[in-house]
Amino acid sequence: MEDELERGLLLPQGGGGVPEYHRLSSDVIERTTVLIRPSRRHASARPRTARGVGRDAEDGGEGAESTTGQASLNLVLSAAGGIGMVTLPGSFAILGYAEGALALVAASTAAAWSLVLLDSACKKVNKASSASYGALVASILGPAGCYALEALTLVYCLGQVVAYVGAIGAQASAIWGHFQPGHRLPVNWATAGSALLAMLPLSLLPERGVMRFAGAAGCLCMVYIVATVILGDATRAALGQGPCSLSGGSLNPVAFGRSATRLLQNLPIFLFSMNASVIYVPVRSGHGPSLRGAPGGRHLIALSVAASAMLYLSCSAAAYYAYCGGVPENVVDAWPISWVPGLFARVLLCLELLVAGAGIYVPLARASLWHLIFGPRAKAAAGGWARLAASLGILVLGAAASVLLSGALALPLAVTASLCVTAQLFVLPGLAVYRSNGSVAALVFSFVGIAFGVLSLLALFGVLGSD
Repeated sequence: MEDELERGLLLPQGGGGVPEYHRLSSDVIERTTVLIRPSRRHASARPRTARGVGRDAEDGGEGAESTTGQASLNLVLSAAGGIGMVTLPGSFAILGYAEGALALVAASTAAAWSLVLLDSACKKVNKASSASYGALVASILGPAGCYALEALTLVYCLGQVVAYVGAIGAQASAIWGHFQPGHRLPVNWATAGSALLAMLPLSLLPERGVMRFAGAAGCLCMVYIVATVILGDATRAALGQGPCSLSGGSLNPVAFGRSATRLLQNLPIFLFSMNASVIYVPVRSGHGPSLRGAPGGRHLIALSVAASAMLYLSCSAAAYYAYCGGVPENVVDAWPISWVPGLFARVLLCLELLVAGAGIYVPLARASLWHLIFGPRAKAAAGGWARLAASLGILVLGAAASVLLSGALALPLAVTASLCVTAQLFVLPGLAVYRSNGSVAALVFSFVGIAFGVLSLLALFGVLGSD
């Protein structure tokens, strides 16, 4: 396999050393999710050749390289700055405080091991092939791996769109009802409106500008929600009647849910929340040469995974202390809409999901769809009417699925996590390392992911029975 890589059999004809597989999708990921850019050039930096990587002056110029702090912050924002921060507390509460903490430890361990495998795989290929997750998969696993990744990416993005437009619709309907109590806005209408009247126009704008705003909104939303849960809910409960006092019922703390089915249904949300596999590769590529070595890479992984896990644990544990098993599917729904901090959290969440859906998931789904239709070597992205038609189709499908699911938030995330996140986090990194150096442990890691994905899907669709 290494000989094939050295001969460039998986690189584009005509030289240049830049993998073209998954290029469109990789460019979208690089433009939209690497939020904290290096501000100055490393002394030993060389101009980077991958299109769209490190080329803009606003991004630090060609050859700009990040520090461990910048790279860690990128990974933390990617993992903890999204919808996982509002959904994980609900899954944590379903399992119980001890089982939830153990599930978070297990998910963090799996996420860290996945990044270690990706780090190992990146060292087996040239610099251009390790510039993005898609390029890495294509370089080692070839066209079959590339097509599989494109299909999984499309399904994953559709799942995100379903969850996002449903969450925006539910919050928009509640906010409208608060300010216009005599005029009810149906959730289904709010969902369709958020998809077609708000997310569609934004999805047609250049992704880079939209996502700089989305990154700031995501960071602000994450910090605000964690602060509100800890300083608001947990503090009020501690100063009041203690644990579970804000639940409004006779709930008591429970350590373990004692249900294998419930664990399989909720563990995908933990993996979804901790997954940073796709963004890790371009973040790693932006490191200086010394930081891409073994110590620097391991420090980056340990720091980013630990920080993300602590943020999730702080928010989930504080919410559980205040509400116990009464934490809703979306943690912001625990707050009365008449409470100003709670109202602000809903507005901020809607803003974050709107720009993230329009700036990341619709463009990424569009690029993956384009690759599946025209092949992963396609160089030109969809433009004009094709861009509009693809975006419209993705959003109509997402809104329709959300309406059919009655606006469910956790279910589409859990299903796509069982199918796609397990592939991103377990299967593809394990297979890549196995193909690179024959590691049996990496192959076992892949099969563990496959087995877990199948079992969790069976649990989510009720095949394994109820609790």
